[in-house]
Amino acid sequence: MNRHEADKKALEQSAIDIFVELYNFNHKIPTRLLRQQEKPDAILEDANQNRKGLEVTHLFYDTEEARLLMSRSELALPKAEVLNQFIDVINERVVSKEKKYVDYSHDYPCALLIRNLSLVYGMSDVLRRKERLQLPRGHFTEVWLLSRDFTPDWLLINLYEIGS
Repeated sequence: MNRHEADKKALEQSAIDIFVELYNFNHKIPTRLLRQQEKPDAILEDANQNRKGLEVTHLFYDTEEARLLMSRSELALPKAEVLNQFIDVINERVVSKEKKYVDYSHDYPCALLIRNLSLVYGMSDVLRRKERLQLPRGHFTEVWLLSRDFTPDWLLINLYEIGS
């Protein structure tokens, strides 16, 4: 395994660990990581031995966000058009992952986990623009957003459940 693949696996492992911890905190039937793999990235198993695939994707901090961060006051909210672009990235990521879904193992239902690593946009930003989320209701049983909201704590929400 090369360095890039090892880094990707470590990033996925971290996202899965956080997801499982938060999921178990908020649900009666606990789940655990059974194994990491490819397509989907992980297989989870709950206490009733039900299995589910979990595909993990990340939204990264990039140079455009750095520019926005430098030009924005800590108390200012991002402008609507800039925040809309971020929501569009989430929408594009879901569509992209759904297109790849045909290559995944279909032994179990599969959920999508989107981990937001942005330093500029947090969970509250996504929730403020929830009406712009265009989540396909097809291949993935759930679409989870794992994000901070400008604190060290991670938050987890199923985007299908927030309504639009």
